[in-house]
Amino acid sequence: MFPPIPETTIRAARAIYGKGNMYLRLGDHLNGLISKLDHDLLAIEADGYRGTFLAVLTIVQFMEGLTDTELTESLHRRLDLRYALHLPNPGPRLDPLALCAFRHRVLTDRRYRRLIEELISSLAPEIGSDELKKGLETSTLIKSICANTMRASVVEAMFHCIEALSANHFTWLRQVALPHWYERYSHSLMMLDSGISIRQKEYATEELRVDIQYLLQAADQSDSLKINEVPEIKTLRRAWNQWLHYRPENQCAYCYNNPFERRKIFNSTDQRSTSA
Repeated sequence: MFPPIPETTIRAARAIYGKGNMYLRLGDHLNGLISKLDHDLLAIEADGYRGTFLAVLTIVQFMEGLTDTELTESLHRRLDLRYALHLPNPGPRLDPLALCAFRHRVLTDRRYRRLIEELISSLAPEIGSDELKKGLETSTLIKSICANTMRASVVEAMFHCIEALSANHFTWLRQVALPHWYERYSHSLMMLDSGISIRQKEYATEELRVDIQYLLQAADQSDSLKINEVPEIKTLRRAWNQWLHYRPENQCAYCYNNPFERRKIFNSTDQRSTSA
């Protein structure tokens, strides 16, 4: 079960949000809803985090279409989410890798899958999601989150790549760059235009594919060996290959092609905040 909602969170959230706020309703009824779950499922932990905590976060992440980084930022910034999860104010810092690792377990361990399935059934009437009410399959939910997170990683890798090449290999970049790159992958122009983050910016998949394949091919054909040694080029190449060969059962947006079994990634920045 989750601990009582901290008084500081209650006062701050209710001062900002109305009684009809979905996440405030969820917070008010959360323990009653999860009490319907199998007690063995309530006891699940995942690398220092309570399983129900990560499972509820995963459902929220799917509903809002957030990447792992966006969700952890939102958890720290948004009072309504902290109210829903009975967290203190100011909010905790959650390691995004924990979300990725939890999804991996959902896909490979029946207990974790049951936890998500039962939570969807329990929470759907309260949070009012049509997709969840229709009995969304757990695998579909997980794949949707992973694909969104990986796509955002590729977009961000392309931004960093153009930025690094502009700073260190501008002459070469000017020779190969497509005309729209300086506008499409410019931090300053994007922020002036919309005021949103890289990860929130929408890019057509086909446009991304053409741009990235063109840049990587140009790097391969470059007379300068230094181009392919640019760290951002290497990162972009790994992110792109991982996206192309995505298999949700054994890959992750952050781990690229390395299985979880070979990674030591479960180092939370604030384990104490996950006692919820």
